[in-house]
Formats: sequence, C-alpha cells, structure tokens
Amino acid sequence: MYHLSLKQNLSPVDSLEKIVLRANASDPESVHYLSLALQAISGQFPKKNYAKQPLAGFKLRKNQLIGVQVTLRGHKMMSFIKNLVFIVLPKFVDFNGVQTKKYDREGNLHFGLTQFLLWPQCEVSYEVFRKPSGFNISIISKGDIKKKKLISSYLGLPTTED
Repeated sequence: MYHLSLKQNLSPVDSLEKIVLRANASDPESVHYLSLALQAISGQFPKKNYAKQPLAGFKLRKNQLIGVQVTLRGHKMMSFIKNLVFIVLPKFVDFNGVQTKKYDREGNLHFGLTQFLLWPQCEVSYEVFRKPSGFNISIISKGDIKKKKLISSYLGLPTTED
C-alpha cells in the first residue's frame, strides 16, 4: 500500500515565506509620505526603522528615523504579488525583467522599484506621492536554492540574464 505525501503535491508558491518592503528616506520629513505609500500598497501599517549608530558622513544621529518597512505573509503577500506582476510591472516602459544577479546566495530575490505612482492604490492620490521615491522588495522563500530560483518563473515574474 502506498501513501502519498502532501509535500510532493504542493505548488512552489507554498514555499514562499514572506515579502519585505523597505523604503528609506533622505530626510526625516519625507518618512511620513513613505509610510502612507507603503500602507496604501500593502494594506498594513509600516514599522519605523531608526538609526542604530551615528554616522557623521551621512549627518545621521543615533535613534533618528530613517525609513519604514512592511512584512507581508499569507493572503496579503499573494495579493501583492498579483498586483506587482499583472498591473505594476507592465506599466514600466523599459522593464525587461528582474536580473538573475539580484538573487542572493540563499536564493532569495531582492530588487527595487523607482516609483510609487505606478501602483493603482497610489494613482488616486497623485499630490501626496508625486515626489519620486522608490522602495526595495525582498521575496524570501524556503527550501532548496535551485527550487527558489524557479519560484519567480512560476509566479510570472520575468527574469533576464543580465
């Protein structure tokens, strides 16, 4: 008698662990707008990031607000991926795909987007998000490194060998 294991029948999407969105600001006054943009895109209130050490070269003081981040899991993560692949990335004129060198040694994908205005949630409030700023996206998955690199193609995220 044979017993089928559920792990063999799971799709690669089930090995996605989380998506982290990070936005850093050059001045502390613009952190509020970054927070509003990430909240509109993700549907979650962002966590504020503070400087741990002072850096004189960047005019940075200890405990100064420098950015915000959101961690998406589960249903909100899949909703974000669908919006990214089917709505936002096709709006980029010069977007050929995410470069394969954007994978780290664990097989997680990290890339950045330059505009908040391409998201349908932010298009409505053009006056708030008109200042060009971007954010970083980290797609963290679990499992074998070779399988991790196949997840982006399964999700429909275009990749290039550049």
